[in-house]
Amino acid sequence: MKLRNRNLDPERIADFECFRSGILERIVENSPLNEVLTEIVQGIETLNPTMVCTIVLVENSKIKIGAAPSLPQTFTKAIEGVPIGPEVGSCGTAAYTGKRVIVEDIASSPLWKKYKDIAISVGLFSCWSEPIFSHKKDTIGAFAIYHREIISPNEFDIFIITETADLVSIAIEKSIVSERLTESERRFRDFFEKNSSVMLIIEPNSGDIINANQTAVQFYGYPHDVLTKMKIDEINILPSEEVKMERMRALSEERSYFCFPHKLASGVVKQVEVYSTPIETSNRHLLFSIVHDVTERKIAEEKVKSLLSEKEMILREVHHRIKNNMTILYNLLDLQAGSQENLEIRNSLKDATSRIKTMSLLYDKLYSGKAFHKLQLDEYLLPLSQEIISLFPYPVKLNTELTSDQLSAEQLQAIGIITNELLTNSLKYARDPKKELEIQIKFWAEGNDFHLVIGDNGKGFDSQVTNPETLGFGLTLVSMLVKQISGQLTFHGDAGAEFHIVFPTKNVSR
Repeated sequence: MKLRNRNLDPERIADFECFRSGILERIVENSPLNEVLTEIVQGIETLNPTMVCTIVLVENSKIKIGAAPSLPQTFTKAIEGVPIGPEVGSCGTAAYTGKRVIVEDIASSPLWKKYKDIAISVGLFSCWSEPIFSHKKDTIGAFAIYHREIISPNEFDIFIITETADLVSIAIEKSIVSERLTESERRFRDFFEKNSSVMLIIEPNSGDIINANQTAVQFYGYPHDVLTKMKIDEINILPSEEVKMERMRALSEERSYFCFPHKLASGVVKQVEVYSTPIETSNRHLLFSIVHDVTERKIAEEKVKSLLSEKEMILREVHHRIKNNMTILYNLLDLQAGSQENLEIRNSLKDATSRIKTMSLLYDKLYSGKAFHKLQLDEYLLPLSQEIISLFPYPVKLNTELTSDQLSAEQLQAIGIITNELLTNSLKYARDPKKELEIQIKFWAEGNDFHLVIGDNGKGFDSQVTNPETLGFGLTLVSMLVKQISGQLTFHGDAGAEFHIVFPTKNVSR
């Protein structure tokens, strides 16, 4: 980098450039900051033997001596730890104001009134100071040039003080970055080496294992010096091209989670989960991978899958047998009803077969699928209603308004039998030969309750003198089932029959 001012003595500029290049090399080599600052001060004093230089740092708004090899210790001790301020000598004032301070005569300067005696006692009579800034423009120190005589700076002196302050800024900031990087690397090294998880650092293109922590050494069974000379392809038993493709996905952060089979030194293959993320170190892009042994979990999962499959097979067999038993029972009762001459007994048996048919349909809906504990109401109630109506030999118009709310098996069973009883009742007794029978079924949710309304346009009944007991076993059964689902039943028969049932939704999902 060339220096800014070309109107000065070229020979002196060349000397400074040479000095500056040497300092920059030391900075790049990460030399200790105190050594670099001392070399800067001594270099300026060598180029200008009449100068006595110092670098002060600012920590917690106080002066800290960074480098002052030629200043007497009595003087440096006097200013060490002094808070910066508007009248704290040249350095303290420059650091406080952020501006260059030129004091030609320390003895007469108001900036030095507190410190002039100690300065003069060690032979310092003038002091020029330049603030040092960070890249964020924060004041981090000051560079000062003292003389043992009263003197004003010339153009080259201003050049020297300005350029040196910039050079010191570079050194300080590089040191700060290096310290932070070193601390970060130390923390990562501690985290990596002492962690109980298996950790690997992998070169993504070649698959070389760059480093492995002690847990990885114990897990894979290879000595550290052997493991770190291997490729991950020697451990991951998938095809090399597939493994490399997955590394590239991790490097591009397309994926970070992988499942692999890893082979140990003993020959045992373990199922592992790998969490891999790119990191940059020493200008290299590597992969940092955390490996978890999930072999036991995978074995357990396979056992669970096997047990579930076996359970499903057993359940299907049980359900098939129950369904067959219901069908047999239905057919026996239907056969028995057909052989009865007594009309009352035959009707009772027919009612029983209808109830079994209702339960059989619900059972088939619940257990033919995977949801054994809940079902959408419309998927159950509509085919059930159509099945019941199809048993009667005359046309019926069915109007439905049903939602898809999910009900529990207990609720569905009660609603199914209730619907069977009320529909059968309408089909048997409500029909007026003069007009077509219409039956309406409505179901909806409102607040924390479900509502079911079943009605017809038939003959109706006198609801003022009727109660469940007087309407026979069917309505008595309906009343019992409504109580079973914690509901309430109201009905009227003024213009056709209408039954309104309200019951709580409980915790049923919608």
